[in-house]
Amino acid sequence: MLFDYDGTLTPIAARPEIATLPEKTRHSLAALNEMDRFVVGVVSGRGLDDLVAMVGIPGLVYAGNHGLEISGGSMHFVHPETPDFESDLAGVSRLLERELAGVPGILVDNKRLTLTVHFRASPEGYATQVDEMVVATAAPYVAAGKVKITRGKNVVEVRPNLDWGKGNAIDKILEDCGDNPLPMFFGDDETDEDGFVAVQNAGGLAVYVGPPRQHTKALHQLESPAEVGQMLALLVRLAEPDEQ
Repeated sequence: MLFDYDGTLTPIAARPEIATLPEKTRHSLAALNEMDRFVVGVVSGRGLDDLVAMVGIPGLVYAGNHGLEISGGSMHFVHPETPDFESDLAGVSRLLERELAGVPGILVDNKRLTLTVHFRASPEGYATQVDEMVVATAAPYVAAGKVKITRGKNVVEVRPNLDWGKGNAIDKILEDCGDNPLPMFFGDDETDEDGFVAVQNAGGLAVYVGPPRQHTKALHQLESPAEVGQMLALLVRLAEPDEQ
């Protein structure tokens, strides 16, 4: 059972450091992880150390930076090509901190392996300006084939130009399980779509979290992180009798 973090396990917050995991959800995840039948993991765009700190449950599988780094089970994985891009991302980060300094509420988050510009706390009218500035600043690096730009809910990301995402991370986690598990992945944003494809290709269940929308590849849906928490609590109650 694999989950995105922001917008899936916890509501999206104005700033990433205040998007705390509800205690009931944390309890359910920990309870499921203690059962032999489940492997539980979180697959996020956050940096790995940040993700581990925010979730705070030992023994889970954690995939950070859209799966460029994974820890848990028998895995301690970092994509072998990421060192080639760290200096480029640092350069883009320095430029964006200068160019966006006048935007209220902006956060340029250099996670070493990826870079995210958060404008959730910025006034609504700044969204287009921020997006255009990120595109313009990263343009020479994009043209050189060094980085690519992706977008999420009130964020613009600059990522290494690698054919790698959450779907690849999920495939790698499944390989590590080694016993042909039934995968489930819950996510809420555009960067979760390749994860949905990966689990459905493996015969598993993909669950989009949020109001119904046309363009998701997930075949199942929950309304909110609160419903994800309710589902987890129900699953714990259903599974516990058989575990005793």
